[in-house]
Amino acid sequence: MSGLAATAPDLLSLAIESIAAGGDGVARHDGLVVFVPRTAPGDHILAKVERRRRFARGFVERIDVASPQRTDPLCEHYTADRCGGCQLQHLTLPAQQEAKRTIIADTMRRIGRRTIDVPPLRAGVSPWRYRARLSLALRRRGDQSWYAGMHAWDDVAHLFEVRDCRITDERVLALWREVMVAADGLPDVTELRGTVRLVGERGAFLLEGGTMWPSADVFASRLTSFDHAWWIPDGARRRAIGVAPAGVPAGMPAGAKGAPGAHASFSQVNPDVAKAMATAVLDLVLSHRPTHVLDAYAGSGDLSVALQERGVRATAVELDEDATAYTASRLHRPSRTVTARVEDVLAGLLPADVIVLNPPRAGVDARVSALIEAAAPAPAAVVYISCDPATLARDIARMPSWAIKSVTAFDMFPQTAHVETVVELVRTVAS
Repeated sequence: MSGLAATAPDLLSLAIESIAAGGDGVARHDGLVVFVPRTAPGDHILAKVERRRRFARGFVERIDVASPQRTDPLCEHYTADRCGGCQLQHLTLPAQQEAKRTIIADTMRRIGRRTIDVPPLRAGVSPWRYRARLSLALRRRGDQSWYAGMHAWDDVAHLFEVRDCRITDERVLALWREVMVAADGLPDVTELRGTVRLVGERGAFLLEGGTMWPSADVFASRLTSFDHAWWIPDGARRRAIGVAPAGVPAGMPAGAKGAPGAHASFSQVNPDVAKAMATAVLDLVLSHRPTHVLDAYAGSGDLSVALQERGVRATAVELDEDATAYTASRLHRPSRTVTARVEDVLAGLLPADVIVLNPPRAGVDARVSALIEAAAPAPAAVVYISCDPATLARDIARMPSWAIKSVTAFDMFPQTAHVETVVELVRTVAS
């Protein structure tokens, strides 16, 4: 039997012990680890269990004893539609946060081969209505009308129409309703994906999919509450459509004064916690009294700009051309931007007093950690900002000469299993 092969499911009584990365409850039965979604530590359940070679998947048939860490989910879609957008709404907020802190420490031990204390966690003002960005799948019905939805956690082929999302800012939902009013002008295909982002009190919209859209500018002109709109055709690059800020033509290159380059690329979904994290990262970097900071995976360059304002030379490296152009419009010599993959240019940009790594969920390329490990002279510190404890731990394991000085968790995504982590690393072996 292969590692993915499964036997017929069994009905087993299980006691849930903890929460795993990804949000599943963890139980053990005859030496076998069983992962059971939508459970809480302290639950005693009857579960239908499908055995794999090294682990098993369980599905709740009945809760015999409910954990005191349970609470009633607030969102109607969480239970009725089995929404996969959140994984932990059935847990109290303190239980969610404790699970995330424990996941970071356990993952660092198992994958990173580093022993750390369970880190402190910083949270925002509210665990609800915090999302300033929402991506939804768009599907065309048989009558040619469109609906926007999310996938069920236990059936990725099942898409349900979203009526509300309790972790999303109501202004974002209002912007989505405006998009759907104009949906008859979408490309003539059956499947698309859209993202709405709140920019101040106005909207930004990104559509992905399709190859032909002759009415793109007409569609965008109907989005009266939006200042920015883009389209990414299948297999092609992103382009601006229709609308733009007052005084800025829609096709103006991102990075020009007033142009929307920053809003077309990545931004944090939780502005409250993102601001707290940005302040913490800046303080960490400045604590090492740097004269030159290498800001890798710099996004729209906010950290580099903040460093420049404090007299520190920053080199911002980012692959997204629009984001880099926007950063370049705000930096001046000797600070600069580099549009490239970090692994391709890092060697030529060293030395630096501090390196900041803020990669996507996949973590850094192995060449990045190898270059940092071998850097001579070594930076005073590496500050790593991660949205995935597993890839964070993997990358740190590749840098054995670096010790963990501090770890702080940020609850950027309440009600979900995701957590943001900031790690400060210092060299233990002289370069």
